[in-house]
Amino acid sequence: MSSRSLFASRNGRLSAFGILYISEGVPYGFSSTAMVAFMRMEGVTLEQIGLFVAALFLPWSFKWAWAPLIDIVKLRRYGGRKAWIVTCTMMMIITLIVTAIIDFSAQFNLLLWMIVLNNFFCATQDVAIDSLAVSVLRKDERASGNGFMFGGQYLGIALGGGGAIFISSLWGFEASLLYVSAMLLASMTFCLMYIEDPEATLAEAPRRVGALEHFLGVTRQFGKDLYSGVMESGAGPKLGLLFAILPKGAMALAYGLLATLQVDYGLSEAQISQVAISNSAFAGIGCVLGGLLGDKLGVKKVVAFFFSLGAVPTLFLAIQISTVGLSAIPIAHFYAAIMLHGLIYGLAYGVQASIFMGLTNPAVAATQFTAYMALSNLSIVIANYWQGQVAGRINYSAALYIDCALIILAVSLLPFLTDREEKKVTDLPRNTLPATESA
Repeated sequence: MSSRSLFASRNGRLSAFGILYISEGVPYGFSSTAMVAFMRMEGVTLEQIGLFVAALFLPWSFKWAWAPLIDIVKLRRYGGRKAWIVTCTMMMIITLIVTAIIDFSAQFNLLLWMIVLNNFFCATQDVAIDSLAVSVLRKDERASGNGFMFGGQYLGIALGGGGAIFISSLWGFEASLLYVSAMLLASMTFCLMYIEDPEATLAEAPRRVGALEHFLGVTRQFGKDLYSGVMESGAGPKLGLLFAILPKGAMALAYGLLATLQVDYGLSEAQISQVAISNSAFAGIGCVLGGLLGDKLGVKKVVAFFFSLGAVPTLFLAIQISTVGLSAIPIAHFYAAIMLHGLIYGLAYGVQASIFMGLTNPAVAATQFTAYMALSNLSIVIANYWQGQVAGRINYSAALYIDCALIILAVSLLPFLTDREEKKVTDLPRNTLPATESA
């Protein structure tokens, strides 16, 4: 590992992954916040904006489908997973520029395709960064590492979303596009200079078989390692699949229901924007603090505590709604409940991903870890669906009460999520399929 690589020290590793995750948050914030605002200003209908947001999330829901490519196609000759990250960042810049110059109304279908493509590269970059983190972060720094990662992501969302809107208000839309592209270019330069995949430096024996036969052999070995990582590494990795799909603490004040609550409460667009920025800041701070606490006190203890603590602001708001009605809640109480929940949710959200790292076999890190995170995303989709149904058919307080009750499901499973049991990965037969470059 070169002397410039930040992976040589603990502080370097934490800083590196925090910065890498900023580059994930920037395009997401630009697409989901700034682009939506710009589209609405151009007269794009709410129905079309809904399709745009759905297209935005599509690649993130199915990134598990191509995650095995990063485990199988190593690209060691070009820097390993670093090559994947740099290439994806470059393509994010290109697709973002093309997306931004499209006429939103006249070429809406093209806009949808470009935003899917942009987020395909963003999601692929995420898979490569997560795979690298599983391999590089040590056991006693996984919690802090994930805290810095998700804290960086929240910062990136704020920079790419609210920051781009601010730049646009001063110098126009083109300036905001240059601003976002410059941040992604800076991230790519940072990766080129200070990130080094340790797998890329591994010595390889000469290949004695054809490229196709070798690729098939590597793929078979990948399948064996993936099966071993989930099914033959103790109970933890299998239970991790169940844990991933369960509610991550009190979730109602973190996603869709929060937005509708603010509208029905009567906040203006400016007030909702301010709440969103402040809430993201509190959540980002929570991610970093939660990660540091996780390494000091134990990941599962911290996750269980803050999952449970998230019920406090949620129950407070539920009781207020039941007692005086939503619109009669004092605005200071309303803001306090949202901000406190944002901080608590961040304290658990940033560190809980480190549990999945402990369950993951590094040999198939991109695929197995991505599967856990994809199921976690599915749990968010499920939560948003039932919360909307309950709030619409009954009332907000009922949805908030149920949200708190469901916390017990994930908390009850936490003690059984033991790290995967170490098992020697079976090597490819050296006389037939020695390790080699797969590009």
